[in-house]
Amino acid sequence: MDIIQNTMKISFSIPNILSETLSHKKFVLFDIETTGLSSNYSKVILIGILYIENENIVIKQFFCNNSNEELELLKAFIDSFQNFDLYITFNGGNFDVPFLNKRFSKYNLNYRIDPYLNFDLYKVVRKSKNILGLNDCKLKTIEKYLGITREDTIDGGESVKLFNKYEQTGDEGLKRKILLHNYEDILHLLPTLDILSFIDYNKAFAYMPKEFLLDNNLKMRIVDYKVSKDFLLASGTISGSLKQDFISYNHGYDFSFLKDTNEFTLKIPLLNVSIGNGQSYSFINLNELHYTKSTLSEMSNKERSKYLVKVDNEIKDYNIYNFIKEFSLLILKEIYISLSL
Repeated sequence: MDIIQNTMKISFSIPNILSETLSHKKFVLFDIETTGLSSNYSKVILIGILYIENENIVIKQFFCNNSNEELELLKAFIDSFQNFDLYITFNGGNFDVPFLNKRFSKYNLNYRIDPYLNFDLYKVVRKSKNILGLNDCKLKTIEKYLGITREDTIDGGESVKLFNKYEQTGDEGLKRKILLHNYEDILHLLPTLDILSFIDYNKAFAYMPKEFLLDNNLKMRIVDYKVSKDFLLASGTISGSLKQDFISYNHGYDFSFLKDTNEFTLKIPLLNVSIGNGQSYSFINLNELHYTKSTLSEMSNKERSKYLVKVDNEIKDYNIYNFIKEFSLLILKEIYISLSL
């Protein structure tokens, strides 16, 4: 099994939509090559990762010279990968992450990639394919859209065939082609993130991992949320130092936390407004929450827009995330006060 590492000084920029999510996080881009599509019977023969270190781009590839080296490859990959806390992939949610987790399980390796921490660019692009005018959602199609060129000419299916030949012949030329395909997939995934600049902010943000620190002891993860008639309903987990159940129904909102599962639920009142052209708006109902000193009617349009969670059928994911994040600090304060009594 070979580990090939390349370090380069290449200027790059992170799209605004990603900058907040990636702030203070160690993130990594990765892509796998396998001997087939079934994680039950096929093996991982190559994994490429890309990360930033000392303002340099580092690409590391883990390559099996024969498929019997899969376990060695997986162990080496885990050793490097477990140091990161956010992952960026292209179709990794459907393929790479579940495939790897299945192979880890097969070998009884005590490791699992958390799907929640994976930002899958493919899912975002697929949602906006027609708006972007793309014929399909292949990585090479998006690269062409952005003017990105590559030396690699093969696809994943051809990579499988080439590896089968390489395993039989040991032809170094075949090995270089396989490595180049994987190398350029992850190298070009970084600038391909610029496609997010052409996509509606909320449509992209909907697929971001929504995890943050409430304080030094608690990590909150928003797993699900929806606007349902007169309420915003959110749920997720809080991990850390809370050691007992907590339920509050007293201040215009409902909140519960169960220590056995680390799960929380939050129910926030909404104010629904319809205007003359038939358009409907849903705002966080600040009048019931007593969250701010000003009511919505007293705010400027810019201030009021922060509490807008839905326009007709369009969910404002970014506003919902930011409100829950800020409001959770007040809930946490209430919990601490209650537990200290």
